Amino acid sequence: MREVLEKMIHLARLRLPDEERNRLTKKTEHILEYIERLKELNTDTIEPTSHAIEVVNAFREDAVKPFSNPKKLVEIAPKSFENLFEVPKVINEG
Repeated sequence: MREVLEKMIHLARLRLPDEERNRLTKKTEHILEYIERLKELNTDTIEPTSHAIEVVNAFREDAVKPFSNPKKLVEIAPKSFENLFEVPKVINEG
């Protein structure tokens, strides 16, 4: 376990004192022990879910609504041109 943690610390370019490395090693071992205990549970009769609690879809229908002052939005934009927002180019054509 210590070797894996040391490799992760190295890859993340972290500088940690020995006492912090020891603390992280112990915490990681504790987490892995807990996962092993969870593996022992019989879940054959449990239906798989994506959430621990029931989630209700909160979507709503889109509705077009007029905006009272669209020119105000363009005025407060950092850059604009003829009632349009100017944004920096983010895609290279190459």
